[in-house]
Amino acid sequence: MLELDAVAMAFETGAVIRTVNFHLTPERRAAEYDRQFALYAQYFDPVTAEDLDRVMATGQWRKPKPGLILAFYNGYCNNFDVARPLLDQHGLVGWFFVVTGFVGAADQWSFAADHNITCGSDVSPSSRIALSWEEVAALDGPHVVASHTRTHSTASVDLERLRDEAGGSQDDFLHRLGHPVRAIAWNGGAAYGEHPAADQAVDAAGFQFVVSNLRIQRLRDWT
Repeated sequence: MLELDAVAMAFETGAVIRTVNFHLTPERRAAEYDRQFALYAQYFDPVTAEDLDRVMATGQWRKPKPGLILAFYNGYCNNFDVARPLLDQHGLVGWFFVVTGFVGAADQWSFAADHNITCGSDVSPSSRIALSWEEVAALDGPHVVASHTRTHSTASVDLERLRDEAGGSQDDFLHRLGHPVRAIAWNGGAAYGEHPAADQAVDAAGFQFVVSNLRIQRLRDWT
């Protein structure tokens, strides 16, 4: 607990919004996440997409505590089963960066093995590992659903593939949620401006934010 206190206090001296990243959130670590989220709720305010848009457009943060984005990558079902109830309990907002092909795969374990998605040892291979689209829809609204591409792609592949990864994932969200999502994060955390072809694909898909390893970039107004 003292270590987490020290981390939280260190964050408090920095910028207005920070991020903490998660991947798998197994049940065996639920008590740890509970303590961690309680600490975050003490020191930070949650960040919605609208909050992020406002502060990046105006430079004004309107909440009393610094903002914290809790980002959950790949779209694991234990993010829904374990992390989501704790986020709700502590009044926090999660950002769920979903690999849409992982969610839609007939064989999620084979998809994970073929696309560098870690499954861990906490779930039986006979069990579901990814979110369902019904769970993605349930996250959408109380939390933020975003793209982690269609197949867990980096930004350094060919243009045709990039268009499918960015635009194809956005098409999946449009079909399943009824609206586009605002943010994308590439596997590997590339920023906008590092790969011109990836930037072209992101622009064509209409994403507002690119979330990378070192920063969040706001590309356009959201209508």
